[in-house]
Amino acid sequence: MNPFEQLRRDDRPESPSPRFAALLRTRVEEALALGAPVPTLHLPERSLTVTSAESNTEPKTEPNTGPAPAATAAPPVAAITPYLCVADAAAALDWYAMAFEAVETVRYAGDDGRIGHAEMLIGGATLMLSDPYPEMAVVPPDPSGSSVALHVNLPDVDAVYARAVAGGATGLREPEDQPYGERSSAVIDPFGHRWMIQTTIAEPSVDEINQNLEGFTVVETPVAAPVATPPVTPVEADRPIELGYLTIGFDDTAKARAFYGSLFGWRTETGNMGDPYAHIDNTELPMGMTPEGVDSAPVLYFRVPDTSVFAAKVIELGGSVVSESDYESGGDVVCRDDQGREFHLWQPAPGY
Repeated sequence: MNPFEQLRRDDRPESPSPRFAALLRTRVEEALALGAPVPTLHLPERSLTVTSAESNTEPKTEPNTGPAPAATAAPPVAAITPYLCVADAAAALDWYAMAFEAVETVRYAGDDGRIGHAEMLIGGATLMLSDPYPEMAVVPPDPSGSSVALHVNLPDVDAVYARAVAGGATGLREPEDQPYGERSSAVIDPFGHRWMIQTTIAEPSVDEINQNLEGFTVVETPVAAPVATPPVTPVEADRPIELGYLTIGFDDTAKARAFYGSLFGWRTETGNMGDPYAHIDNTELPMGMTPEGVDSAPVLYFRVPDTSVFAAKVIELGGSVVSESDYESGGDVVCRDDQGREFHLWQPAPGY
């Protein structure tokens, strides 16, 4: 018997990913026939074109002119990823490929001619961008300047700077060696975004930087390395192990549901094993009713982070393991203590 099937937590609303939102919007517009004809831009003929470097899936139409870049393994997901709005996303994808040797990995093209979402890799890092969607407060930078700069470290800052300026970028600072160990430059691209481009040339200490940098004092704040958390054991646990569930046996669970519902206000529902079983779902400690009979002892389920660790400890302390089972609700190990009292170790599955 698995008494935990009724313990799955309710779904919690989450904000959709940009990829999903763009795809959903495209599908809705197609279904409602609201999309305008796609104008002649650097756009694929399909409503949705996906170029996945990870799966090496090639689109039916080539989204960019020029030779296709070599497939690149997708980087791990970062906590923060820059997301740009540009006045012409298709042209921007081409320009970044030219200037920064960016590799396009995915593109969502709407039937209204706008790119709702695109991704590319620059130096192994992910950059996302889209066309303007003023109806959603997504607008390009003000022509007078940008309050945000994108900082990239590439192998040859001089070559990148030269390509960017030749391709229409405004040069703000030519490449120059800096006391902090970088050869650095800055440009504003043709779409209004400011880029700080650099190549690492040295790794000076903080004292060396302060000796050569005028007008600033560098103060470095050390960050403590994360400490690995050791496996939790019964002896080392900060908090004691507590009951996660228990079942009570009755001769007639239907009568018990009515009796204790009136007496204690327990709200019950039929368990996954059928009518003879019931789950009490409004108590702080979840409980269940079984048809094991009134003379049966309550069955105790202790919630543990790792059944194998605690089962080994049971044996070490003189107890025994009776059986092991895996349910949708998690792992369940039936044990006996050193006096013969039977209990369960329960390692909940995600969502329980």
